[in-house]
Amino acid sequence: MFTIRTSGDGPTPRTLFLAGEMDMAFSGHVRAAVESTLAATASQWVIVDLRDTTLIDSSAVKELVDAHRLAARQGRVLILRNATGIVAEVLRVTGVAATLSRPATRTTGTIYGSSARGRRS
Repeated sequence: MFTIRTSGDGPTPRTLFLAGEMDMAFSGHVRAAVESTLAATASQWVIVDLRDTTLIDSSAVKELVDAHRLAARQGRVLILRNATGIVAEVLRVTGVAATLSRPATRTTGTIYGSSARGRRS
């Protein structure tokens, strides 16, 4: 089972909490959630919290890359945080963790790490 829960309102950054197994059965859901969150807030930042995500497959990796591109096209920043275990390993091995890192000189893109204010990987 996979769920997406959203928190935050007003001009503050919104957080999408992803829980369960992210696989092809939920293809499109993450991108749609990010898209609706971007439409619902003027915040520069959208946080995707992966703490409770227990599995991630290639379709989910693509979803995160698509969400990153969507945010960047709008001049927004997607923050991936709290990936652990196999989820963190898949993001690292596929190169997505490195690809979605946001150098300090870029104004849009994705920050990947253990927390929005923590270190970047």
